[in-house]
Amino acid sequence: MMSKATVTKKELEAMGFRPNQAKKILHDARQVMVQRGKTFWANPRLEVAPRAIIEEAILGFPLNEGDEDVKD
Repeated sequence: MMSKATVTKKELEAMGFRPNQAKKILHDARQVMVQRGKTFWANPRLEVAPRAIIEEAILGFPLNEGDEDVKD
């Protein structure tokens, strides 16, 4: 299955991150996007962030692909 382009807080929590860690990861990833000129991501109410930014700029490693069982 192809991974989604965005990651939610619930998905990060299901991967083992604590709630505050997940929130901080999403915040940091959105800030990277804003710095790159994508002002859409400046909305603090967004509870998603681009998977590629989280993997590359924030964590430095690919996220686990076993997150398809997470339900919204």
